[in-house]
Parts: sequence; structure tokens; C-alpha cells
Amino acid sequence: MLIGTILLTVYIAACAFLLIRQRQMIFKPTYDTLELPSNFNFKYEEVWFLGNSRSNSQDKLHGWFIPALKRDTEVGTILYFHGSGTNISNPIYLRDIAQLNQLGFSVFIFDYRGYGQSGGDFPSELSIYEDAANSLKYLTENRKIAHQKIYLFGVSLGGAVAINLAVKEPSIAGLIVVSSFTSMQEEVLHLGYRIFPIAWILNQRFDSLSKVASLKIPILIVHGTSDNSNPASMSQKLYDAAPHPKQLLLIPGFGHDNISDMIESPQFREGMKRYIQEVNATK
Repeated sequence: MLIGTILLTVYIAACAFLLIRQRQMIFKPTYDTLELPSNFNFKYEEVWFLGNSRSNSQDKLHGWFIPALKRDTEVGTILYFHGSGTNISNPIYLRDIAQLNQLGFSVFIFDYRGYGQSGGDFPSELSIYEDAANSLKYLTENRKIAHQKIYLFGVSLGGAVAINLAVKEPSIAGLIVVSSFTSMQEEVLHLGYRIFPIAWILNQRFDSLSKVASLKIPILIVHGTSDNSNPASMSQKLYDAAPHPKQLLLIPGFGHDNISDMIESPQFREGMKRYIQEVNATK
């Protein structure tokens, strides 16, 4: 009886911990600047913009705008949403920008509130969605870039952010989702939390699977088949739920720890070229 009571108490305490601390378990911001775009020989502009219309000037978000290598052959502008960890100065993100630059894109990458040099409180699902919407607003209002020239590009958790914004912005050019997941609930269950009532505890849902059916723009979903963190089967589910036009690119030999290597691969480059052709054909 005593052992049962102790186990029940521990279980309830664990549930309470997951309820209270889930944001800290999901979001892993860092604050040190590791690299600058200049270290990769990028021409770039440092950008500050408001992520929250109610915030003060000290809560501005920080980002970099990297123009296309050749403006006369620019394909469009990528709005890049990074994953749950580190910040935009991580070399993995700058490597991704280099590849997208070579494909003809300008790239705008920024840190969500609470990451890197961006101000604001510790992030949440809703705050990141708001930051994403305001980053698009910055491109269209401050830089005067037409919606039809903007592609949303999300990696891992950033894929969920990109999907959420794409559903609300049907006039943008396209959506690329890399190594993401169907929902935070399925992600948490996959990571081994099945003994807990996750459906009741979870309040950071990032439910992409329920949203993709509402897309009105072309989507490209990319995933490495060796991904053990976000299994490629999750991208297959997203693809199955999404309306046409859509493309699914599963690349063998890549996992979640070497996404940038995958983005540097010939398969990714060729997949992006096919996708851009499809986008142009639907205009």
C-alpha cells in the first residue's frame, strides 16, 4: 500500500513537472554569437523588427537579410524558420543559407523572441507564431517584397511554424518543410513519454497534421530516411494530408543530426529545382 502511494505520488509529480516545464523542454535557446554571415563571405544586412505589436523597443527581434548572389536572376526570397535549439548564428543555419543562396534565393533568417539577440520573454508556441507573422510583415511592408515572391522554409520545429503561417497566407509563393513532425503530441509519444496522459498535459501542440489540408500553395516536404528524432514517416503523413500541388522528397542516409549535409546534397538541390519549376507552372 505504501509503495503504491509513493509511486502514485511520484507519477503525479512527474505529470505536474511536464505540465509546468514543457516549454523549457521544447525550446532550447542559446545567446552567444557563434558565427556571422561575413564569416561565410555573405553580403548581409542586420535587421531589427518588432515581433510583438504590444512590446517596447527593447523587445525587438534580430535577424539577417542575405540578398541573392545575382539580383537579376533571383528566384525569390526565403523566409527561414529555424528549429528549437541554438540561434541563427549556428554554422548549420549559415550553411543552409549558402545552399539556398546558390539556388538563386535571397534569405531572411531571424531569431524568435528569447533566442540569440532577440528580446522578449521565453518563447511559447503562440509567441513564435506571432514572431513568424511579423517577420513576414517585415518583408512585405519594410522591404516591399511581394507575397508572390516569398517562400516559407522551416526546419524541424520551424517546419511547424512555417505550416501554421502558410495556412494563413495563401498568396505566398510556396512552402518548404524539412525534417519536421506531424504534431508535438506524436513527437513526444515517439520519444517515449507514453506512460503519461500527454493529450491532457500538452499545451504546446504544434499540430501541423491538422493544418496542412487547408494549404492553398505548393508544398515541398523533405526528410532524411535515417532520422530517428522525427521519423520520415511523419513527413509521409504530412504529404498524404496535404492537397495538390505537393512534392515529397525522401533522401536516404541522412538523419536529424546532419540536416545541413542533406541540404547540401545533390538530391536536395535537384528536388528544389523541380519544386521551383512546379511553383512557376502554377502561377
